[in-house]
Amino acid sequence: MKNLIILILLISYLYSQENKKVILQLSWLHQFQFAGYYIAKEKGYYKDNGIDLDIQEFDFNINISTVLQKNTADFVIGRSSLLIDKANGEDVVALFSTFQNSPLMLLVREDSGIDKVSDLKNKKVMITPDAKDSASIIAMLNSQKISLDDINIIKHSFNLDDLINKKVDAMASYVSNEPIILEDKNIKYKVFHPKDYGFALYSDILFTSSAYIKENPELTQDFYDATEKGWEYAFNNIGKTAKIIHEKYNTQNKSLVHLVAEGEALKKLVFHNNSNTIGCLDHDKLQKITDIYKIMGLVNKDINLDEFVYKYNKHDSFNLRFTHNETWIYSLFSIIILIIMFTSIFYFIITKRWLITKNQLQREISVKTKKLNKQTNTDFLTKARNKKAFSERIEEQLSLYKRYNTPFSLILFDIDDFKHINDTYGHTLGDTVLVNLVKIVKSKIRKNDHLYRVGGEEFVIIFENTEINEAKVVSEHLREDIEKNLSNLKSEVITISIGLCQVNHSDTKDTIYTRADKLMYISKKSGKNTIST
Repeated sequence: MKNLIILILLISYLYSQENKKVILQLSWLHQFQFAGYYIAKEKGYYKDNGIDLDIQEFDFNINISTVLQKNTADFVIGRSSLLIDKANGEDVVALFSTFQNSPLMLLVREDSGIDKVSDLKNKKVMITPDAKDSASIIAMLNSQKISLDDINIIKHSFNLDDLINKKVDAMASYVSNEPIILEDKNIKYKVFHPKDYGFALYSDILFTSSAYIKENPELTQDFYDATEKGWEYAFNNIGKTAKIIHEKYNTQNKSLVHLVAEGEALKKLVFHNNSNTIGCLDHDKLQKITDIYKIMGLVNKDINLDEFVYKYNKHDSFNLRFTHNETWIYSLFSIIILIIMFTSIFYFIITKRWLITKNQLQREISVKTKKLNKQTNTDFLTKARNKKAFSERIEEQLSLYKRYNTPFSLILFDIDDFKHINDTYGHTLGDTVLVNLVKIVKSKIRKNDHLYRVGGEEFVIIFENTEINEAKVVSEHLREDIEKNLSNLKSEVITISIGLCQVNHSDTKDTIYTRADKLMYISKKSGKNTIST
């Protein structure tokens, strides 16, 4: 008996080393809309619960409604239209709703002359042709006595330029996406949101099937718990979350500023009844949504909402316990576990090597991708960030400043008489000077300050969230350290001249650089080895 127990424990240990592979299908392309899932994966919340999550980005060739039936994913992100699928006999269970109010709305240009929903009559409106996907918008139109026959429906191109260029008068959009782009382009707009007309539908509902939950009850709750934890972190740390998405989940090449703005816009749609609770699915609200679908003719019968909503959605605890009076249950459970472990050990042995090879390949691809990205933004000689990286960062900093009034300072400096050093001692020694200078600077600045080589011997440092007085103190220390520690040539003292300025509201990428450049040349004319502000 003792040996049997040891064997069971050994098999259990070996089996536990392999996390359960789970696939999540997103309903759109990577963006802040799915931040909670990225965070739960990157922070290890899924892994801590024994889950190895694969996140699948949306593909225009798939139909979200049929993903579960085709067994291409275990969990899927959907909309309130899942109620229609449920009414039609589909096996769907809603676990978690990220947004209590859908981000979907109608967007128009301010100069369109459309001041209210009723003004959309006879206008060109771009929406998806599937009524259930546009139900909230259609309901809003109907409430203002506008039927689909009263508007010219244009098939959605998902191209904002169609609205910008006035090819259409209105388009279905997300509050966290297109409005932010228009703001960046200084194009004024108006939003008609269904929730303002009494049609507050859920959105981004995490769902699976009852069959999957029955086969994987603990895994389902573990996935739910990790997801909830991921969303709590995401909305409490929007800046950090945006950086993770920007670096690892940015197939749309959105700027960091845009992703931060997305997070702030979406956070307003998340919480249940002004509480801190995320993910709730309220039966009364679901019944109201069902009634809307009935009025629209999309649902023709009642829905069992107890079957539709995951029973632990409202954060009930899940505990599997056996009492002394239920030993037969315990015995049966033990036998089942034993059978599962014995059958699983064979699977474990066969797949272990394949999984290791697959994981190694994935890591190698990830490492090579990061290396390639780093190479395109890194100066080959000094390993400082290059001019391309500076151009991208300064645009982000200017946007953050103009949107959130976050200050930053910038210094431009170069090595005094560097041509003389190259001509006298050779370019090899000149290169050594540049490399050592970068090492000194990197050792003195903060992690969130960034050094860039923008020319032969010219460098820029961006001091994030720093006003000019503080930046001047740091710059003075840098000037002194370089003079003290970089002067290794015979009879030569190596110094730098610095131009320092702080951002202002009229600045562009070119104007702030030009101001710093002029200040640096003032330092040169003033005898070098000094700072001009």
